[in-house]
Amino acid sequence: MEILLQALLIFGLRVVGISVSTLSTILTVQGRKLPAILTGSISVLVYIMAIGKVVTNLSNWWNISAYVAGFAAGTWVGMALEARMALGFADVRVISTSQGEAVAAALRKAGFGATEVYGRGHKSPVVIVEAIVPRKSVPTIIRLAEGVDERAIVAVSEARTVQRGYWKPDRRR
Repeated sequence: MEILLQALLIFGLRVVGISVSTLSTILTVQGRKLPAILTGSISVLVYIMAIGKVVTNLSNWWNISAYVAGFAAGTWVGMALEARMALGFADVRVISTSQGEAVAAALRKAGFGATEVYGRGHKSPVVIVEAIVPRKSVPTIIRLAEGVDERAIVAVSEARTVQRGYWKPDRRR
């Protein structure tokens, strides 16, 4: 019974450690120094505790299996947490051949900033509507754009650094 409890402890430590490490990596990429340092430090502390329990008895396959499974589960949990938290900003580009101005108007009516750029596609003129928004708002933007123009092309990319822009007070972060 003690062997199983130790394996469960190792599994739990790895899930926590890898989840926090995943968040730390994302925070680092986004340039959020202090949160990245803090989460990275927690991750390393948990890692040391888990690996210490494994290397003291490398013939214990339960501990090794728990360590490996904890890594896999921790990666999944970390990704799920980050998706739920939706940290940072996104650059949403909506390309429309016929309803670009209406898409921009719908975004503005919903309280988002929208920039219209006029261009030429393969066969016809297009309107590119660009909005930089908190990542949590991306599904709303896509739903609004598709509600106006179901054939619009929507591309979303990460906006690593945002310095200025139009924000409603409750949409800053």
